[in-house]
Amino acid sequence: MFKSKNIRNLFLGRLVSVSGDSLYEVAVIWYVFELSQNALYTGVAAAIVMIPKCVNFLLGPLIEEMNKTKILLHAQFFQFLLMLVIPVGIFLGYESVFLVLGIIFLISFLENFQGTAEIAVVPQLVAKENRGKFNSAISSSGQMVDIGMKAVFAGFILTIGVQNIYLFNALTFLAAAFFFSMIKVKPPVESVKREVSDWAAYKKSLKSGFVYFFTSKIVFICLPFLIANFSFGMAEAILPVYANERGGAEQYGMFILAITLGNLTGSVLVVKVMKFPLGLLMMILPLLSFILWFSSVIISNNWISTVSLGIALIPFGMMSILLITFLQTSIEEHLLARVSSIIDSVLVSAMPLGAILGGVFTSVIGVNYMMMISSFGLVGIAFYFFLNKKIRSLPKIEDIQLQQQA
Repeated sequence: MFKSKNIRNLFLGRLVSVSGDSLYEVAVIWYVFELSQNALYTGVAAAIVMIPKCVNFLLGPLIEEMNKTKILLHAQFFQFLLMLVIPVGIFLGYESVFLVLGIIFLISFLENFQGTAEIAVVPQLVAKENRGKFNSAISSSGQMVDIGMKAVFAGFILTIGVQNIYLFNALTFLAAAFFFSMIKVKPPVESVKREVSDWAAYKKSLKSGFVYFFTSKIVFICLPFLIANFSFGMAEAILPVYANERGGAEQYGMFILAITLGNLTGSVLVVKVMKFPLGLLMMILPLLSFILWFSSVIISNNWISTVSLGIALIPFGMMSILLITFLQTSIEEHLLARVSSIIDSVLVSAMPLGAILGGVFTSVIGVNYMMMISSFGLVGIAFYFFLNKKIRSLPKIEDIQLQQQA
């Protein structure tokens, strides 16, 4: 699979991009907390990063008509320019949390193009039978890089300097743009080219994506993740406050490392469980995550609590890869960009609300109770699949064939 130069360049481009992202994602939320000492501001910061993803569905039809490798290249290059503004501003003596949040908002918007293009370009590069392995490899390798970066920097986030973190991140965007520029993909012979400025064609394409989404089993599989993402948005917003009560910046770094390691382990092991029916997996995996996550909050020992939280992310890491592989395997290739962008928007739409409400209610009922509440989103996934006959009996991913519902 990796003998192909195109696959290698896509793989390497993603890895170097992740190496920078892993740093600023840790830095920005803790930086906001350090400045404000208020969960409300961390909730707003988390929401600002998530909000652009809610309009991702508008971009799918456009991306389908564009050269996806050029989208990857240009998105990374513009992210490089935007990220460079922050360290330059600090060097010139202008340091503002509002500048950082504004830049992150724009970068998050560009990531809509990049993320959708990455998903949509995979079927053009990777054979159907290898997509599960490719998704597992790119996710697990990315998280290994993520762990390496956080192991070096997360514990010293307050001493290495925000300027250096953002400068490094800017350079990784530039390096990723270089790798993406070397991907060469020929458009399918049967594709029909349309002007992206054709408003009627755009509306028709957008409508067809929504029709496909709402008339197939996809909508039934994605709905429970809406509830789960509300809870995850809440947890992401309050994690700095929770870590601060349990030890401060060092504990925050430990939680981040544990979460990343758990996701990595799940991404590596997911190929071992793909032989089981998807319906069965989506009942068992989220329930295991819930039990371990909830336990991590009520355990007083920080080491045991951190390990429990990390293990809780193993089943969750598996679920993420299963969902992506399911989409790439089951959705018709010419619809993949628009449908995946709709799914991304629908699922992410609950996260900003969860982040803001998490920030608001943490000061009312306490951060420990809010962390417990956030874990119940996983229970929602398990019980939804258990109670829904249409998706409870879903077979292995490779055997799934989406049939539109009448």
